Parts: sequence; C-alpha cells; structure tokens
Amino acid sequence: MPFRPYRFEHPNTEESELISVSSYAAAAFFGPFYILYKRSTGFWPALGMMIFLTAGIVGVTGVTSFFLPPRTQLIVILISIPVALIIQAHFVVNRVKIWYRRRGWLVRAP
Repeated sequence: MPFRPYRFEHPNTEESELISVSSYAAAAFFGPFYILYKRSTGFWPALGMMIFLTAGIVGVTGVTSFFLPPRTQLIVILISIPVALIIQAHFVVNRVKIWYRRRGWLVRAP
C-alpha cells in the first residue's frame, strides 16, 4: 500500500495521533512545515530533501530541453513532479514516524 496509514498511541496518557492519506498530501506539499506542525524533529533534513527534489526537477527540465523533443520533455516533467511529491511525502512521514517511536509511542497500522 503506497500511503499506509499509521496510528500512534502514547503508552501512558492514551493520547492518539493519526497519519492518514491527507497527512501524506500535507507532507507532500508542505514538507518541512508539516514536521513543524507535528512538533517533530527533522526540519533540516526535510528541507534538504525538498531542496534536492526541487533541484532535481529543475535539472530534469534543463537536461530534457537539450536532448528530447518538446512533447517528450513535457511528459517527463509532468511525471517527475508527482514522483518528487511522493518521495517527499514518504520521507517526511517517515521522519515523523521515527520521532514518535523514539519518544516511546506505540505505532499501529489501523
């Protein structure tokens, strides 16, 4: 399952947090700011990943403009953007998941 939901439970306070498909969407579009919203650690690695993926899309655009015809270039760019968003979403959610685990929360898959 590409966007696996998680439910985190605090062992002492019974507090619960849910990571769902909408969380993946927020992580994809807002990246490091989603980490700040969850009060988690990993802002700088997430920012680095966002910069790397943005530079990758710009690089793909530059490279394809020299070697590919315009229609193929458009297809490559249109495919690279969702792929970058999916990579960012999984990276950010994984950082949040690691933070919850290190704090002693129990991770459950609903």
